[in-house]
Amino acid sequence: MTTSTYHSVRGLERGLAVLRAVNALQHATTVEVAAHTGLPRPTVHRLLETLRTEGFLQRSGLRDAYRLTLKVKSLSGGYKDDDWITQIADVVLGELVNEVVWPTDVATYEDDGMVIRSTTHFRSPLSIERSWVGRHLPMLSTAIGWTYLAFSPLPERKAILERISSVPGPDQDKMQDPEAVRRTLAATRRRGYGTRQREFMAKTSSIAVPIMNGAHVLGCINIIWIDSAIKFDEATRRYLPILRDAAARIEAAYQETIAN
Repeated sequence: MTTSTYHSVRGLERGLAVLRAVNALQHATTVEVAAHTGLPRPTVHRLLETLRTEGFLQRSGLRDAYRLTLKVKSLSGGYKDDDWITQIADVVLGELVNEVVWPTDVATYEDDGMVIRSTTHFRSPLSIERSWVGRHLPMLSTAIGWTYLAFSPLPERKAILERISSVPGPDQDKMQDPEAVRRTLAATRRRGYGTRQREFMAKTSSIAVPIMNGAHVLGCINIIWIDSAIKFDEATRRYLPILRDAAARIEAAYQETIAN
């Protein structure tokens, strides 16, 4: 093997390592990718910019994190339809953070819980915790979890509840009182949105609305605030219409994407 061939293969290995790191981190800066891969920061920056130039990564601004683009789907069947929602949601949430300031998230269902796919926690000056993308949250202690279950078709909802009732943890504990779960889900459907007051994250509350594709719930969008800063009823009155509008915009953009 010649030296030039070796360097070419090594460069490819590094490029793939960087691409895998961004995929694992979902949103990643040069510093974060360098820490994840163990590669020198200047090398990582060059590889990230090359991948961005080739259309596999994107970023909104010079200081923003890198994220995958739909072009990655051409490399692997593992690029799921949920990722289309994430890319659309990134744009909507980016506009939303300037309007509401409090952090917002978009989450989808995965492995008996809700996974944060897009967030403004790292942008919001009012966030009390920055690292949220990829976090796995319980169904029955979060506004996004209650919302997803409440608006899912009945067979899917029953299947999810059966699964989480068999897995040790806070959700299994709540399933010991199925009537209370049923009442909460019914109330969520009547209201049209899910709620959480202090539970799961002390000192904060949240509301969430579904992102729909017909009868199927693509995901949920929420807003989180500190209780001492704003009363629950006031936050709901102020932010629920904004959340619903954001969900409608994501739904419309998703329909347009899959139609093309």
